[in-house]
Order: sequence, then C-alpha cells, then structure tokens
Amino acid sequence: MKKSRFVSAVLGAAVAAGASLAVAVPAYAAQPDVNTNASAKTECDKNIERAILPVHVLNRDSAPIDVRVTTSYGQVKQSKIAPGKAFYNRFDTGKGSVPAGKVTIAAYKFENGKGHYAVSTASYGASSCVVNPRLATTATDSDHDGRIDSVTVRNVGAHAIQARISGVAGSTAKTLAPRGTFTVTDPSDRSPVAVVTAYKFVEGKGYFTSSVVRP
Repeated sequence: MKKSRFVSAVLGAAVAAGASLAVAVPAYAAQPDVNTNASAKTECDKNIERAILPVHVLNRDSAPIDVRVTTSYGQVKQSKIAPGKAFYNRFDTGKGSVPAGKVTIAAYKFENGKGHYAVSTASYGASSCVVNPRLATTATDSDHDGRIDSVTVRNVGAHAIQARISGVAGSTAKTLAPRGTFTVTDPSDRSPVAVVTAYKFVEGKGYFTSSVVRP
C-alpha cells in the first residue's frame, strides 16, 4: 500500500508540474502512391541459347495505371492497366550469360484530379544458357563390312562451330553455321570408328565436345 501511494504521489506531482508523459505509438509503413507488385527472373531459351528476362507487374491499386519497366536490355511501357490486371513482358537479353541485377518499375496513376507516381525495383538472379556444341552425327557403312564409308556432321546448336572428323580419310575440319553440315568420305574403307570434335567461342568463353562414331 505504501508503494502504491508513493507512485500515485509521484505521477500527481508530475502532472501538476506540467510534465508530459511519452506514449508509444505503433509505426505503420507508408503506402506507396501507386500500389504495384513486381517480380523478375531469368530463364534460358534452349533453342537460341540465350537468357530471357520475364518481368511481371500487377496493378494492386484502385485505379488504372501506366507502367514503364526499364532493364539493362531495354525498356517497355504499357498504359491503362486496370486494377487487378498485370503488365508482362519477356526481355530478350541478347546474351548467353547475364549477371544478377535489378529492373526498375515506374508506375503512374491519375485519381481524384491528382497525379500519383511511384518507383520500385525487382531483383533477378544470374543465368548461363550457353552449352557445349550440339551435334547430330551419322556414320555410313554401305557394304556392311564394319568399316566406315562416310561420316556426316550437322550443327544443331545456336552458334557457329569449328567441327573436325578424324579417323576417316585422315582428319578434316570445317566451320559450320547453325544447321550447317559437312561429310567426309573414305574411299579406302579403312576405319571402323571415327572421332568427331567441335569447338566454339562465345562471349569470351570456349566450349568443347567430342564423340566416337561407329557405323
């Protein structure tokens, strides 16, 4: 009881003296002027061996918005995106490998006679989409004696390669564009196997493959 009377006396004295008591008020995050939700990621287009950057921006606002998405690989603008609808675009980076990065999303709306503007970012990870040379090879043994008469190589990858056929009429190399082919014939019909190698150099990095071919 004595302690309670003492505390009451102290508080009363503080109020009488004009002292102010601090009251903790919960902090709330300010809502953006334009409410959006954005995401970005990298993925590989295997056919062209290039990194693609899809970006998705959802309009979570109560009014239509205009959006401009800016990346290291270009920018795109879309207007009058309705509430609940989204912007979506796949940016072709033009590169086989890309580092991690960010895209910038600028959003604008005009509501109740006033313009509102907000800028946000979305992060994406690094991606490497270039693979070793891809080949389609065929060995022909027309007389069925177990030895190769000819070998054909086709470049089924996305980049030019330096291909070599060894073991059939010696060793022959040729530069092949994508979908290009070349054939080496051995009139002497001497070799039971051939070795096909291919090399390419893309964005400062070398890629190599090798395979053994039999009829």
